[in-house]
Amino acid sequence: MIIIASLAACNQKGTSQDVNQLTPIKYNKDLALDSFAVAIQNHYQLPGLAIATIDDSKINEIAIVGTNKTTNGTALDKNSKFQIASCTKSFTALLVASFVDEGLINWDTKISDVFTDIQIHNDFKETTIKQILSHKAGLKQFWADDEVFNINSVIPKLQGNIVKKRKRFVLWNLSQQADFKFGEHHYSNGGYVIIASMLEKLTGKPYEELIRERVFIPLQLTSAEFGYPYINDSTQPHRHMNRDGNGIGITLNKKDRLPDKIFNPSGFISLTIEDFAKYVLFHIQAINGRNIEIKNTIVQELFKPEIILPNNNKVGLGWQIIYVNGVKTYGHTGSDQTMRAAMSINTKTGKAVVFATNIGDQRSEMAMVNVIFELIKL
Repeated sequence: MIIIASLAACNQKGTSQDVNQLTPIKYNKDLALDSFAVAIQNHYQLPGLAIATIDDSKINEIAIVGTNKTTNGTALDKNSKFQIASCTKSFTALLVASFVDEGLINWDTKISDVFTDIQIHNDFKETTIKQILSHKAGLKQFWADDEVFNINSVIPKLQGNIVKKRKRFVLWNLSQQADFKFGEHHYSNGGYVIIASMLEKLTGKPYEELIRERVFIPLQLTSAEFGYPYINDSTQPHRHMNRDGNGIGITLNKKDRLPDKIFNPSGFISLTIEDFAKYVLFHIQAINGRNIEIKNTIVQELFKPEIILPNNNKVGLGWQIIYVNGVKTYGHTGSDQTMRAAMSINTKTGKAVVFATNIGDQRSEMAMVNVIFELIKL
């Protein structure tokens, strides 16, 4: 079973048929990936879809089908950027790894080692970077709509530039008693905001600038940006959250459900499917011990299990270790319930896939699982 790590919860509405009646689409390796992508798009009624396959040395095929929105939409192409939601957390973890590589911090650096100028509740004084990245620090989760899309109603005086707002977020959270028992796994978007603020305190630079300098540019992810690209470019993929009675995705208004930018480190990177594939290829090469921009032994730390879940899957640092039919995979999924993305690496074969679509309901989740299972042979 794939672990679904969604950024925010919502109710699913408006499906034209029972999703349980949807049988998976089979992949014919003798046909181009485009053929499979079109079949997936039609079967699950997705506005648009982008898929790429990767092995341990190169990007194999890329397929981009459908439109940027369901009404009067324009065709998607290689320049279409998809918001990848919680897959962003692996980017934040890689950013941390770059600082570990330089020796500025280590995985066991504590919150209290960095924020020496604030009062920290006893529950968090010994909390480390590694514990936050693996969601076992007892921090508040911040994944409900009211928290992510209306954070000012939760935390008073959340004002100023993005760095100041993240610092205010930290002050408020670290003054609270822990929501959960330390060491238990409780998925937290808020934890990644705290990580970003720690790096901002250490460097004097905004998280967004740091990740551009240390991840986007070195990995040549030229399309990567934060937020929803369609806000400034109407040809980019629009968001679809619900469906009408015929199963057609309903396009959200441009200004609906816009998150506060403090949550960028948790889930709001957007990029093309090719750059998404390039990013996964970088990690495959690190796993295989190849020379890369960050010492491969440090990147490999991201994939070491920090906690075992009740279903025997495991959690690393910004990545999940998922067992499917006895095969170990590395991956992450994400959805803000208006878009959906996933990356998955089959450790047995070295094959990988990235997936993105501009609708975030249950049917898109089924499409995602179908694509992953077929293309990396699980």
